[in-house]
Amino acid sequence: MKTFVKPIASTLLLALAPGCYRHGALLGAVVGTSIVTAAIVSSRPPPPARVVYVPPPQPGYVWQPGYWSREHDEWVWIEGRWIARYPGYDWEPSHWVEDPDGRWRLIPGHWVATPR
Repeated sequence: MKTFVKPIASTLLLALAPGCYRHGALLGAVVGTSIVTAAIVSSRPPPPARVVYVPPPQPGYVWQPGYWSREHDEWVWIEGRWIARYPGYDWEPSHWVEDPDGRWRLIPGHWVATPR
């Protein structure tokens, strides 16, 4: 039975993962599985774009801030949006970090378990 479940779970994950991907950045999360994407570039990302605040569509939503991504060697602004809150988790926004070698790495946004 175990050998049967793993191929089905892997196939399902592969089938659903493309729907979570847009403009070179992971937008969704798969519960119980880690999906890691990386973008590593040699130049610092531009400052955040100006954002016009829009109220949430309804209670229970959290703001997913916009961020810069790289597409065909160009910086592209990915707009922020409201996403439904995932109970027991906080949203960690996408952000860039500078590595010791001076390159920049995109850490995709993801859900983090709320400390109890």
